[in-house]
Amino acid sequence: MSGTERVVVVGGGYAGVMAANRMAGSRQVHTPLEVTLVDPAAGFTERIRLHQLGAGRRASAAVPWTDVLNPRVRHLPARALSIDADRRTIGLAGREPLDFDWLVYAVGSGETSTSLLSVTNPEAARATRTAIGGLAPGSAVTVAGAGPTGVEVACAVALARPDLRITIVSPSGPVHPLTGHPAVGRRLRRLGIAVRSGAVDPATGAVTTPEGSRPAAPATIWTAGFAVPSLAADSRLPVAGDGRLLVDGTLTVPGHERILGAGDAVAVAGPAGAHLRASCATALPLGAHAADTVLARSGGGDPSEIDLGYVLQCLDLGSGQGHVRFVRPDDSPRPWALAGRAGGWTKEQICRMTVAWLAGEAAAPGSCRWQAGPPLPVG
Repeated sequence: MSGTERVVVVGGGYAGVMAANRMAGSRQVHTPLEVTLVDPAAGFTERIRLHQLGAGRRASAAVPWTDVLNPRVRHLPARALSIDADRRTIGLAGREPLDFDWLVYAVGSGETSTSLLSVTNPEAARATRTAIGGLAPGSAVTVAGAGPTGVEVACAVALARPDLRITIVSPSGPVHPLTGHPAVGRRLRRLGIAVRSGAVDPATGAVTTPEGSRPAAPATIWTAGFAVPSLAADSRLPVAGDGRLLVDGTLTVPGHERILGAGDAVAVAGPAGAHLRASCATALPLGAHAADTVLARSGGGDPSEIDLGYVLQCLDLGSGQGHVRFVRPDDSPRPWALAGRAGGWTKEQICRMTVAWLAGEAAAPGSCRWQAGPPLPVG
């Protein structure tokens, strides 16, 4: 290794960039680390802005890599195809295999696969923007899913095209603790957004409700479900039933001490991970902790288990309006919330801070801190 250990981070989202920055600039290393970030994109994507891009209320969700990456991190624009845990190599599309001494798996997540419109990634969001922009006045739009993404998409489209008829369709309506709040329902009604219980065919967009079935609307935006890339499963690494990479409390893959995982694409086993949800509020600390585990082991120390708690859940309701729910460290709701302009301002500041936290870690590695988690069972 010529006195240098090679660290490869697969995935340039919130978790991957945080992990790469924390390792590349750390002063705690005993052996120099050469950090490579593998991601095919030309820049960092603010995924929490993609609903605005899809509605046509934002020109781009991209941030230059130079704005968020430590200059010691080498960005390799490539797509990972396979991971050979025994040989410690990563197969890349159109490139020679990449060797590693440490690997951080941070490939992210998206909605379940569909041929319908979506805001899963920048390409899909731009296609949705084009489709929505081309609709005739009075056209119907179906949003499949009443979770946070579905509600945010519906509000953004309603504000961009108030001449459209927008309906959110979900099997049980907005039952998510955040989207089901009465203040969110009032905002949807003010924007003229209907909410219906029912199912949307992921192949055709046809809608089935208790009243009957109807053909697909001129535009159907899919925001339901949860899916992760199959890279871990295809590479025969241990995965959960939904395809997420299995890791222990130190974010290490069992049986593979030099492979770690962070972000939406991992399932943290044990009590420390029981309350974790897919979000940038989770991805950033997980990325930082994966880096800390690498740094500890590289220096001959023992890593600690992740201790992560929550403070807020946030929802963008468009035009400066929002809803923020205060939560306990285990993510259960507290009785307090911010609605309207106060909620919108808070949500926007948090969105801005995610990029600022990444840039801050690039400038001062080790600076990222987070809320402690809930008390864990003893014994």
